[in-house]
Amino acid sequence: MLAYFPTIYPGELLYSVLARYQRHVGMPGMMHTLDELFGNRKVAASFDFPGHLQALVDNIPAEHGITTDFIIDTLTLYPYFTAFEPPALQAQVRKAMHSGAIDGLHVRLGLAAFRIGRVSRFRFCIACSQKMLEQYGELYWRRDHQLPSVLVCPEHGHPLLESSVSPNQFSRHEFIAASTDNCPSDANSVLTASDLNILPHLKRLACSSAMLLNELPPARSFAEWTSFYRREMLEVGLARSTRTMNQQQLDKAFRGFYGQVLGVLPSVITEEKFAGEWLAAMGRKHRKANHPLYHLLFQDFLAQQEHHLSPFGQGPWPCRNPLADHHDQLTIESITQHRNHGKTVGVFACSCGYVYTRCLDAAAGTLGPPRFLHYGPLLESALHKLLDSGASLRGAARRLQLDPKTVVFLAAKLGFSSPWKTQPSGLCQTTTGKQKQSQALASEPSSVSFEPKHARSERFDWSEIDSKWLETLKEIVPLVMAEIPPVHLTVSELERRIGRRGYFGKRKNRLPRTTQFLFLNTESVRAFQLRRIQWAIAELKKETEYPKTWQVLRKACIRSKIGLPLVFEMADFVV
Repeated sequence: MLAYFPTIYPGELLYSVLARYQRHVGMPGMMHTLDELFGNRKVAASFDFPGHLQALVDNIPAEHGITTDFIIDTLTLYPYFTAFEPPALQAQVRKAMHSGAIDGLHVRLGLAAFRIGRVSRFRFCIACSQKMLEQYGELYWRRDHQLPSVLVCPEHGHPLLESSVSPNQFSRHEFIAASTDNCPSDANSVLTASDLNILPHLKRLACSSAMLLNELPPARSFAEWTSFYRREMLEVGLARSTRTMNQQQLDKAFRGFYGQVLGVLPSVITEEKFAGEWLAAMGRKHRKANHPLYHLLFQDFLAQQEHHLSPFGQGPWPCRNPLADHHDQLTIESITQHRNHGKTVGVFACSCGYVYTRCLDAAAGTLGPPRFLHYGPLLESALHKLLDSGASLRGAARRLQLDPKTVVFLAAKLGFSSPWKTQPSGLCQTTTGKQKQSQALASEPSSVSFEPKHARSERFDWSEIDSKWLETLKEIVPLVMAEIPPVHLTVSELERRIGRRGYFGKRKNRLPRTTQFLFLNTESVRAFQLRRIQWAIAELKKETEYPKTWQVLRKACIRSKIGLPLVFEMADFVV
């Protein structure tokens, strides 16, 4: 147990606290200090992810009230570097710092994949140093000054200065305390004089970086970060839907907003290109970690853009679930959007599981009524109660605020054996007592046989109908095949052209010649892809004699995994 432990100053690094401890106690060497603090001479003097914290806490007097979680959250850079990581990985890093297994943490967090790295020399603010000497009589290392995204002091806005202390210069087991000798007033600034006009941007970035150390954003998975950024881009007009981002417009707007700032920050832009295409990756599906600097830059950019009013109004939005206690209350905080046949569709999903949509017709300027999509977990118990109480189908439909046919479909999907059924005409009905009685009588054996008085006559001349459709399709097929860009010639496509969806598929036996014609003339997926690739090649050859493979696939709108083998079949042009 330590007889003495220094007072922790506001915003101080644990590295700095332990360095001041060695100076105050006057230990003859660093090995003795490590023995006293950790009981282990192999502990590395890491300033961002220190380890063996449980051993340190066990040696600190209990009256200080210091715990390992307190150290991790308030004296290290853990909150900054893990702010945008999945919750499971955050827990793994915290556990490693507790025990001391910190080797390879930068690799596990994905930080080693970026050239940004850690600061090469400890940084300080001259105004903060003067304040430290006046209040405490000594200097210390502030943790927000050691963040790679902080080039100016978050408190004073002054450019930071570089000390003569490098974390990698001395022994990896040595703690170096801040002093007036290694933090002189004439030290080199991290910025040049020409960079002073960008101080407002850097001050805003420094404040948001320092805020991460004290106020962590909500823990999100990679999929949740993807949804978050796509919604934000949609609100500022940089996306056509939550699935289609306008990358060219984003690149142009981002460069115009930050200007010279991009060249000052570490490894953000290289030779006029964003390092590792990180900006485009922020708007795409997140499959791996991104550096906190990239998240902060992107969030700051989006926050400064003009937000457009959603076509579905300003949130929150009401939940339409009639079974929920919060029915018609504003519980939906965010929505997703997509395009469908030229219209914008908003998807409203409540935490209770109920999901509905609304469709916006931009041309007409009208907003359609709410349409049910998913009910959620409350439906099963509600159906149990309705069936047990003997409710009629229409009564159940009124209670659930659904169409009767939808109620029958949902009940069957959940595996209920209900008395509700659907008539051949598509109308739903409930079997009444009289109907049950008549059905029982009809099912009893009888010696009397009934025969129809007149045979049923055909209402339509299907042979003539078959001939007419055959002639019609022979005219439509060449028109579809001639369209540019190519359209997939399928039965469904032809049915859409004649305005009869599902018509031929339900009448195969009545329209034999038409069915045979469709079988011989429609395209398989592979045949259509080959035709699409041939068209793309012909179009690109108008511009260049040897188009590249990726240009062909992009022009043909075919994914590389599927399209590469097809392109290589005709690869005499490929570069």
